[in-house]
Amino acid sequence: MIVDKPGVATRLYGALVRPVVDFVYGWSVTIKVRLLLVALIVLPSIGGLILLESRPADLQTYFIFALVGTLAFIGPLSKIVADYLVMRDLREVERFCLKLKAGNYHVKFDLPPQVDEERDVLVLKRNLNWMAHVISRREMQLEAELAKTHKERVRFADMSLRDQLTGLFNRRGMEEKLSELAHEAWTTDRPLTMLFLDADKFKAVNDTYGHQAGDDLLRNLGAIIRANVREGIDVPFRYGGDEFGVLLVGIELERAETIAGRVLRAYNEIRIGETSLSIGVAMMVKTKDGHLDDAVRMLSQADQAAYEAKRGGGSRVHVHKESS
Repeated sequence: MIVDKPGVATRLYGALVRPVVDFVYGWSVTIKVRLLLVALIVLPSIGGLILLESRPADLQTYFIFALVGTLAFIGPLSKIVADYLVMRDLREVERFCLKLKAGNYHVKFDLPPQVDEERDVLVLKRNLNWMAHVISRREMQLEAELAKTHKERVRFADMSLRDQLTGLFNRRGMEEKLSELAHEAWTTDRPLTMLFLDADKFKAVNDTYGHQAGDDLLRNLGAIIRANVREGIDVPFRYGGDEFGVLLVGIELERAETIAGRVLRAYNEIRIGETSLSIGVAMMVKTKDGHLDDAVRMLSQADQAAYEAKRGGGSRVHVHKESS
C-alpha cells in the first residue's frame, strides 16, 4: 500500500500546526509589538548579562558575529516581522475588498465572537463585515426597486398600445404588431390574414340611446372579437371610432371568412337598434416590394372589402380575392 506522504503532511499541518499559527497571528498588533520588543531587547540584554558574568575569552568575537549576522539577515527578518505584525491581515483585507469590487457582497471574515473591548485589525475586519452586509442588503433593495420599475414600465408601455374602452390593441399597437407579424409571414411564407370590421349606423345609437349605450356596444363588440380569436396568437384591435379588426396568424382566407361569420352572428345577437356589422377579409400576398408594403396593401384591401360589404347592405362578410 502506497501512502500519500504530501496528503498526510497536509493533514497533520491542518490538524496541529495551522491552529497554532492562526492563534498566534490572531493576536492584536499591540500584543505582537510587545512580544517583539521582548524578543529584540529584553532577551538579548539578558543574554549579554549572562555572557558578561561568565567572561568568555571570545566575547568580542561573539558580539561581532552577532552584529554581522543581524545585518545579513535584516531583510528576511524585517519581512517576517512585517508579516507577523500587519501584512498577513492586510492581505486578507485586500482579498476581501477585491471580492467586494467583483460584486460578491456576501463575503465575510470568519471572526471569533465579539467581546466588549476589541482593537486593531479585528475591529476593522468586523466593520468590513458589517459594511458588506449593508451593501448586500441595499443591493437586494435596489434590485427589487429596479424589478418593480421595469414591471411598471412594461405595464405603462402596454397601456400605451391598448384601447382603454375595449382592452384591445389600439391603432398604434396594431401597427407595431402588423409590422412584426408581416415580417415573420414574409420570411416564413406563413399566411397572415386581416379582418376589418365597421359598425354601420353606429352614430344613430349615440343619438338615440346615448353615449353610454354606444360605449357598451363597442365594449361588447370588442369582447365578441376577443372570444372568437386565439389569445396570444391573433391580434384583435380597435382601429378607431367604430372600426375594429383582427390580424389572424397562419390562417387562410377560407378559415378567416368562417371566423368573420361567427363574429357577425354573435354581434347580431347583441346589436342595438338598426346597427349592423360589415366585415372585410384580405390576406397578405408576398411581393418583391417587401413586407411593409405588402402589409399596408393588405390593410387597404381589408378596408375596401369592408366598404364593399357596407355598400351591399351591411351585416355581411366580403372577401377580397386577388385577380388571376
